[in-house]
Amino acid sequence: MRPAVFFAAALAAFAGSTPVLAQSAPVGPELSPGVSWEPHGPYTRAVGMRRLNEAEVKLAKSRSDGFYKAFISSVHFRTPKDRAHLVVSAASIDAPDMRNGARSPVLLLGVGAYWSVPRDVRRLKGGILAPKLGGAHDLQFFYPNRVPTAEELEDRFTFPDFSRHVVGQTPKGYFAQPKEFGTIGGGSVFADVLVFTRDGRSVLEPAPLGALLDIEIARLDTIVRQNADIERDRLAEAEASLAPDQVEARRAKREAVWKRETPNAQVLAKRLADAHRSDLAEVERVRRDVAPLAVPNPRHRTSGPQLALATLRRLAASLDAAGRAQPACARKDPEFISSAAVRFEPLGSTPDCVPMVKVRDDLLDPKRPMSDVQLMTVPFSAARCGEMLGGVRPYVEGGRCGYAVPLLREMDWGLLRQALGWP
Repeated sequence: MRPAVFFAAALAAFAGSTPVLAQSAPVGPELSPGVSWEPHGPYTRAVGMRRLNEAEVKLAKSRSDGFYKAFISSVHFRTPKDRAHLVVSAASIDAPDMRNGARSPVLLLGVGAYWSVPRDVRRLKGGILAPKLGGAHDLQFFYPNRVPTAEELEDRFTFPDFSRHVVGQTPKGYFAQPKEFGTIGGGSVFADVLVFTRDGRSVLEPAPLGALLDIEIARLDTIVRQNADIERDRLAEAEASLAPDQVEARRAKREAVWKRETPNAQVLAKRLADAHRSDLAEVERVRRDVAPLAVPNPRHRTSGPQLALATLRRLAASLDAAGRAQPACARKDPEFISSAAVRFEPLGSTPDCVPMVKVRDDLLDPKRPMSDVQLMTVPFSAARCGEMLGGVRPYVEGGRCGYAVPLLREMDWGLLRQALGWP
């Protein structure tokens, strides 16, 4: 489940368990007077992790209130038209190597701006508005101290063939350099995520050539071995079909069916003989099909991956430690079958080679206090609002981007950075 959806469901469940005011006024198109929040994140805390202490609760609440102040600095957010505008938040201490990719626990905060249909909002103590679980809501979440994932940053449409992910090591992955649509509030705008770092550096760094070669060699080696197994099984099945008992069984089965439609014995015998010759021809076709090519063809289903694998292995063998660590780029070789066309090479090797990148490993420094905010991720959950925010797609009212883009453009980022403890 995407983090935004996870937090939204958790907070809606929390709100649903909180008593509403007796005989409270119906909710209309209005602004919540404050934040609906859960200080200990019972729905998000990793098993075995402790609850927040008093100082951490106070800090998280202060940050949540800072987000609220920044949100209401947006004219669109503080002046509802037909929706209820509310802010929800939850805090937790997250474990190492969980969603955030940290090597030590950090204080996480999820803050969401909601634009909700009024009937799907409840009024809590103090008049605070909270979303009903399963209601009609558009929302945008902000996540201090959560490392963006490769899936959020990679360009799904331009270079999908170049992405290579390390299984079981989220957010580890290598992907083509995504297009950046400018900056806002000091953060970098990508199609599907807005990311901030305390030091202002990019969240991306060059992908090392050696690691990509290892992944691609393993992928192609699997394809080659699977192809060999398939060809072996095809040939074995074809050869087995020539066994005398198999030949006789097929003839008897055909004769039992065909003699009802071919009563003439001579015609039936010829038909059965023709079918047997067809069987023999099919076996010969399979033999030719699985036989190694005299001249390997890069577009052939089996020799193509074999040739590509050999090429990558030669390149990998030629690299020393420095060569493996050098930045990589990716291109497609049009002479090869599609499953074996991608080439990972040293950056700058050819004009059409696209730089490959990865999410920085040092975004969360374990030496810093766990309560420090070192980065912030604002994911758009596949809505690609960054294109609208960056002006390459026309602004359209309504929907996730229609609500989130005015907020992001108008809010006081200075107030938000102050809440995060940033200059």
